[in-house]
Amino acid sequence: MLDVSNTRSLTTEKDIEHPIEAVWRAITDSESLSVWFFPNDIDPVVGHKFTIWSRPIERWDGEFKCVVLAVEPNSMLRFRWTGGHAELKGFGRHMDTTVTWTLSPLPDGGTHFVYVQEGIEAGPEADAIYDILRKGSESVLKSLVKRLPQLIEHGG
Repeated sequence: MLDVSNTRSLTTEKDIEHPIEAVWRAITDSESLSVWFFPNDIDPVVGHKFTIWSRPIERWDGEFKCVVLAVEPNSMLRFRWTGGHAELKGFGRHMDTTVTWTLSPLPDGGTHFVYVQEGIEAGPEADAIYDILRKGSESVLKSLVKRLPQLIEHGG
């Protein structure tokens, strides 16, 4: 893992009108997560190693290797997310980060979702990946909000 003094983090938050249990299923069920995030083989069990599949780019096969670090059912999922290639720019650039997804109830029965990604390399050479990850976190949460009604309808 990178020295934390040479890293930065990003936080994206979104209020979702659906209950925590539905959002929890959407972030911890591999098939549901694939609908709004990336294809994967996640299992919300501490120590579970899984892969997130992205598009291959040049010298990189498009696979991110992950491991579940912490799970608090209906509340928090934390995993290490590594992959990419040091010689690439943008999303394919090598990264070794920690992602934490936290859910909390809203008074109206909805869910407050907080997406935190820590350990993103600092410095001008990593500005492109940081910007892509920031925009990506916003985009995937919008996708979750859009796709969640269909997931709920189909039992996901």
